[in-house]
Parts: sequence; structure tokens; C-alpha cells
Amino acid sequence: MRAFLDWASFTARPEEGAPKVLLAIAQLAQASWIDGALYVDVTGDDAVTKISIFADYGFGIRERLLPLARLDAPFDEFVRAVRLSPKLIAPFRGETLAGSLILTPPDAELGEEKDLADIAIAESSLLDDPNRTVPPPPAAAVTKPPPSVPEQSGVHTHPTVRRMVAVRPEALRSGNDD
Repeated sequence: MRAFLDWASFTARPEEGAPKVLLAIAQLAQASWIDGALYVDVTGDDAVTKISIFADYGFGIRERLLPLARLDAPFDEFVRAVRLSPKLIAPFRGETLAGSLILTPPDAELGEEKDLADIAIAESSLLDDPNRTVPPPPAAAVTKPPPSVPEQSGVHTHPTVRRMVAVRPEALRSGNDD
């Protein structure tokens, strides 16, 4: 599918049938290697259409399945093709939201609120001792040594350069061993 979308991105031109790419994308609905519901987002403008393919795991969690495909065909061409021939995207359902054409399986509800009662906290993450994880003390409780006492790390307690011999620049240029 990745190679196909790369080829389609390279060859797509306006008014030459670029929306037929959606026929192949619709076949992903039966793909056994996709976990979750397939979510296809088609956006664009008058020159370029971008197709993003995600796996939707619910609760707003989506994973990109394939790289973003950019086709050199106007976005309106895709919207018109889906409106005139809904079989193009079967078994998906198409819906226009905020300037995007969203393709989802027929049983998926866009913006559906999941029942939070289905989410449970694992017993292994619950602690018997609430003092095991204690938040840090407030900033006012942190004490620093007074500024008159210099902080000593113990790494460099002596100056690194005790005495350097001064070299006259003329001695370097003259070439003699003075």
C-alpha cells in the first residue's frame, strides 16, 4: 500500500481520476494486519490533496499506519467523486468535517463518547502505602547555604594554573633561542 501511494503521489494529475485511489484505500477495511478501526483523513486545497491513514483505537488514540500521501489533484475533485459515487469508498462512510473528508467504517461514530466505566485502574498500580511517593517539598522549605559561605564541590579546590611563563612575541618570531 505504501508503494502504491508513492506511485499515486507521483502520477496523480487534476481531472485524471486521482480519486480512484480511494478504491484501494477502502480495501484496507478488510486488512487483518490493522488493529482498531481504520480512519482516513482527506484534506487539501485547489492544488494538492493530502491523505492520512490512521488506526483508531478509541478514546482519541490514533496511530498513523502509512506516510502522508500528497496527490497533485484538487481536494474538491475527491469530495465530488465521493458525493457522486459512494461505492468508491465502500464499505466506508464519508463525512465532511471542518474542511476535511473523513472516511470511517460504518459502525464507527465520529466524536462518540466512550463509556469511562469501561476503563479500570490496574491493581498493580494501586499502592497500599500512600507515603511511598511523596511530592517534593514546597520551594519555601528548601534551604540553601548562606551566600557568605562559598559552595565547595570537592572537585577543584586548587587553582588549575599556578604560574605561567610570559613569552615575548618577538622571541617567537626571531628564531633564536633566547
